[in-house]
Amino acid sequence: MSAVMLLGAGDAVAGPALVRAFDPVQGELPESITTDWAGNLYMSMGPVVKKLRPNGQFTTLATPPVPAGTFMLGLKFGEDGWLYAGSGAFAPEPSAAFVWRIHPVTGATYEYAALDPMGFPNDLAFDDRGNLYVTDPFLGLIWKIDDDGEADVWLADPALEGDPVSPFLPFHSFGVDGIAFDRWKRNLYVGNLDYGTIVRIPIECHGEPGEPEVWVDDYDKLAGADGIAFDADGDLYVANNGRDSLVRVDDDGDVHVLAQGGLLDAPSSVVFGQTLLTWKKLYITSFAINRYLGAVPGTPKPSLLSLTVPDKGLALP
Repeated sequence: MSAVMLLGAGDAVAGPALVRAFDPVQGELPESITTDWAGNLYMSMGPVVKKLRPNGQFTTLATPPVPAGTFMLGLKFGEDGWLYAGSGAFAPEPSAAFVWRIHPVTGATYEYAALDPMGFPNDLAFDDRGNLYVTDPFLGLIWKIDDDGEADVWLADPALEGDPVSPFLPFHSFGVDGIAFDRWKRNLYVGNLDYGTIVRIPIECHGEPGEPEVWVDDYDKLAGADGIAFDADGDLYVANNGRDSLVRVDDDGDVHVLAQGGLLDAPSSVVFGQTLLTWKKLYITSFAINRYLGAVPGTPKPSLLSLTVPDKGLALP
């Protein structure tokens, strides 16, 4: 499928460019991506976390002690400078549902939190107090982990649950998935993969969740939504795993498909560069998991892509 550009007049940009292709035979399927101020890129691939330096050096940073069949998932840096990573598997035994704390230089890895074995700790976001929020699309909830690694269910709500009767992806239902705070961290936004919604959750006094509300509901464009990231202008970029597309939701809630097909193969995560030269560069992982598992016909094309966009991204974490 050729790339489709649907940006507004005057905003036309080239489609995503290939930064690096990966080998599916070697299990190089990049699920999540994050970056640091020095321009290093970090990607979860199967049971490991990889690091891509600006000079092109590509190495395994960390190999957490996870059971066979585990996927390393969401990646985010904490204000302490350590990299945090979720992990999960499709089988509950032995448990793979953890959050890990990883040193970004040495790769030293420590268990930060153990979560419900029935779940699938997916994407991560930090607030300004060092609390870590973790989506769980299998259990339909959001965990909150304090800076001591103590985990509690922060929010469980029907708007976060998947569709077990008619899941969008054929191998499992997925509810709440991608997660991101807005610029002022007054609201937490999450995507629901099965239902194609973006849910906004107000942050109330003492960090408690307000009433969740569906901010955007667009099954045709957002069903399959995975990782999300805000730019500084309030636009939300969405990697649509199930539709091989990259989507932008503007601050009015209007949904625009920026690109579809081409190099985009089950894109699962997006992150803005954090250096002076990459503030307006959006990095995208093509996870390629659907073709890899045979759920979609064709040869899997896992890769790292980039797209230059009009506005810079929000600062991380």
